[in-house]
Amino acid sequence: MHLPVLDVIDDIRSALLNNSRLILQAPPGAGKTTAVPLALLNEPWLNGKQIIMLEPRRIAARSAAMRMADMLGEKVGMRVGYQIRSEKKLSDQTKIVVVTEGILTRMLQRDPSLENIALIIFDEFHERHLHSDVSLAFSLQSQEFLRDDLKIVVMSATLDTASLQTLLNHPPLITSEGRSYPISVEHLPPNSSPVEPKKIVPSIMNLLTKVIEQDKGSILVFLPGTREIKELDTFLKEYCRTMDIDIAPLYGELTKEAQQHAIAPSQKRKIVLATNIAETSLTIEGISIVVDSGLEKVLMFDPKSGMERLVTQKISRASAQQRSGRAGRLEAGKCYRLWGAAAHHSLSPHKEPEIRLCDLTPLALELSAWGDSDLSWLTPPPSKALMHGESLLGSLGAIDDKGVITAHGKEMLGLGIHPRLAHMILIGRLLGYQSEAILLASLLSERDLYTRSSVRTSDMRERFWSLCDAMIKKTLPSVIAENAKVILMNASDLSKRLNTSLCLSRDFPSAMIAILLSVAYPDRIARIRTSKGEKYLLSNGKEGRLRREDDLFGSEWLVVTQSDGESTTGEIYQCAPLEYELLEHHAPELFTTDETITWNSNTGRVEAREIRRLGAIVIESRPIESPDPVLMKEKLLEGIRLMGLDALPWSVQSIALRHRLQTLHYHAPESSFGDFSDEALLGSLEIWLLPYLTAQSSLRECESLDLHAILASQLSWEQSQRLDLLLPTHFTAPTGSSIPLDYSDPEGIVLAVRIQEVFGLESHPSVLEGKIALLVHLLSPARRPIQVTRDLVGFWNGSYGDVKKELKGRYPKHYWPDDPRNAEATSRTKKYM
Repeated sequence: MHLPVLDVIDDIRSALLNNSRLILQAPPGAGKTTAVPLALLNEPWLNGKQIIMLEPRRIAARSAAMRMADMLGEKVGMRVGYQIRSEKKLSDQTKIVVVTEGILTRMLQRDPSLENIALIIFDEFHERHLHSDVSLAFSLQSQEFLRDDLKIVVMSATLDTASLQTLLNHPPLITSEGRSYPISVEHLPPNSSPVEPKKIVPSIMNLLTKVIEQDKGSILVFLPGTREIKELDTFLKEYCRTMDIDIAPLYGELTKEAQQHAIAPSQKRKIVLATNIAETSLTIEGISIVVDSGLEKVLMFDPKSGMERLVTQKISRASAQQRSGRAGRLEAGKCYRLWGAAAHHSLSPHKEPEIRLCDLTPLALELSAWGDSDLSWLTPPPSKALMHGESLLGSLGAIDDKGVITAHGKEMLGLGIHPRLAHMILIGRLLGYQSEAILLASLLSERDLYTRSSVRTSDMRERFWSLCDAMIKKTLPSVIAENAKVILMNASDLSKRLNTSLCLSRDFPSAMIAILLSVAYPDRIARIRTSKGEKYLLSNGKEGRLRREDDLFGSEWLVVTQSDGESTTGEIYQCAPLEYELLEHHAPELFTTDETITWNSNTGRVEAREIRRLGAIVIESRPIESPDPVLMKEKLLEGIRLMGLDALPWSVQSIALRHRLQTLHYHAPESSFGDFSDEALLGSLEIWLLPYLTAQSSLRECESLDLHAILASQLSWEQSQRLDLLLPTHFTAPTGSSIPLDYSDPEGIVLAVRIQEVFGLESHPSVLEGKIALLVHLLSPARRPIQVTRDLVGFWNGSYGDVKKELKGRYPKHYWPDDPRNAEATSRTKKYM
């Protein structure tokens, strides 16, 4: 069969002769995965070196290698081989090595110059897995600084070529034609309601009954996850029990044999139920119909909660194109989509890169080992997620204070699993429980052992002992046994990496399960908030909730291995009960004791306490008998700033002094004695207040402070005299009365005086050497305001006559002269004048 990509092979060869970088865009069915590497086997620049081709998934890597070997008429492991996790087929003859993403990253870390490699091909790059982005960034730097002869080809069906061309400095872009068979696409009718994720399985089952009846050929069904595959598998087997149809699930956790069965040719009509694993370069024999749910499950990380959660979301248009392309590989095909044509255009153009979604702790460890974070990224890692990863690595002892990888960190990296789990295994080895730690790491790396089983508990101990039973061949429920098989395969692989074999200790206590988990999750140790409550405070400061029906409900201490981060209080799904004393014995480094001096706004006082903590969890808090007096005063000042200046015991006299000083600063800043506003005083507490603090530690104890004397002490004797001259505290009325002035408003200094006491006053009263006229509030004999004026002389000459008539009628016993400017001032009635 002619592969469309063969039409551009000469262009590819020519481009690679003269360039070190190339982008190949080839739609599904073009044959790029198998044809391109084989076509380059005899190129002169290969010069006895190897071609490495990166595939996003194990099944695709294995399948591609087997297909290329078959095309050469050879067995896998001769000129074409592969290396994936826990499995490799290579020899001295191997020239093309198909690897999964993590393998390439390890190769680059071990030998950044890749001396034995001539070409790296990044296949299906549109999937944008984290390791693909990391490996490309590492490869580009190696090419730039160490190997200018290293060649890099990036190829996919649905690339965002504009961004990629910019990253690769505009290399040649070659586009191949796609499949040669047409595909008809059917969407839901225009007025159809969107299918809810919870109802996707019955909706697809309903559609499949029609497709099985009216269409011919094998069917590939895309579902969001394993749970939906197993559910639909059950329905289909019942529906097709009288039909000669082969129903084959296809997902990552299946055994190699089960995966091969799903993609191999079949004499029967076949229905393959797959996750997005089947979007890649897999050719599933005989498929001519695709049924697409339009959904996928993505693991998303929330730096705020420090948790990952599995989210079901809509696929991108690029993914939809990849999926529909599966139907036209070998003949004309048909694709049924469970969404409308209008909804299709609202889908995101491309898949969101994994680097924006996932936990970046593994990336942080890779970068610390690489030693240079100044890399060229297609999508830069989000800074918050990366900082969270670096912080966790520091707590695990994988990097030092400067971010440099430690010897322990290098050992962790060598295991090729999440740093948390690698750390747990290495610590487990020191404790003599390496095999147990490996089993726990495998339980946490793979799908939950109790998925879809009748067991409903969060207890990790139950899972661990069930896995141990499976290991010694005890009979278990079929669902658990099936899951255990996959998990034990992973455990076996991990033990091989450590050059050991799985051998459980005879005396391994169940309580040590939580201790080992605490080593991996020191930030997720949890303590119950209230007795018999459902809420827990985690050591990372977040809150978790354990369902009341859970077997572990009411446990005082837990270590949480899985919860969601969707809300303020995350639901706890997997955990283990923790013995506090045992944790204290085995992990004393998790505990800290600090002497803290803090301000308590509720009590209005400084509190000095010795606090023993486990992260955010306070274990014990007790008063410090003799706290540092300097720190106590500093915290008291912090508290005053927080509460505001009014929290201090200001007397009427001290407030009046503040107002006079601030009025002078307002009107004559060049000759004032400083800024005495609230903001300025709060900002300079260390200057004017601190020297007068002795043993005060609360606002109540500050009530003994004489703030008038403290403020007055900021002025010299000459300044005090000058202030009294410019802004006197009182006004002496013609009667001889000393009347206080109100400076609270610098724009209106108030003199409130009874009108009779200023009879005979021929000029308006003022301060600041006559520069500021007072705002005179003239009062009645009963001290009620009758007039406000800044021009007393004008008042005498003007509206006084009208005011006099009213006052004379209301206060007949008082003296109301016709000429107030020349009248005698008085504070008495006519009888006593």
